[in-house]
Parts: sequence; C-alpha cells; structure tokens
Amino acid sequence: MASKEQLRKVALYCNEYDPSRNNLASSTLTSSARAYEDKYENCLNCIHYTKEGKCDLNLIDPILSSMAMELNLKS
Repeated sequence: MASKEQLRKVALYCNEYDPSRNNLASSTLTSSARAYEDKYENCLNCIHYTKEGKCDLNLIDPILSSMAMELNLKS
C-alpha cells in the first residue's frame, strides 16, 4: 500500500485524477484532517480511489514505477 506522501505525488502525475469527493472514501476522517487532505492533490480525494484504499483504474503502481524509473535516470 502506498504512503500518504506517495498518494500525493501520484495525484500530481495522474492524468485521470478527479478531485470530486463523491465516494467519500475517507468518511471516518475528522473535519480538520479532511480539511488538510482536501487542500492538496491526493488520491484520497479522487473519485477513482475506493473505500478499500485502491485506485479502481489501477494507476497507483504504474505511476509510482514510472516515477522511480525517472529518478533512476536522473542519478
């Protein structure tokens, strides 16, 4: 499972990121924590992020892999 920081980075690189909160995947968050997460692009805010903590388009792992390859090329 990806960390919160990774989910933020994935959202920045994802072409399918849609910040609508129709699914309310994180409905148990307190209002202050939700306000923090709503402030930043994050997979948790995306309509494609499920209650089970997965992207229903299966994009998290491919995007993380692409980001890792990009970092390897720069080093």
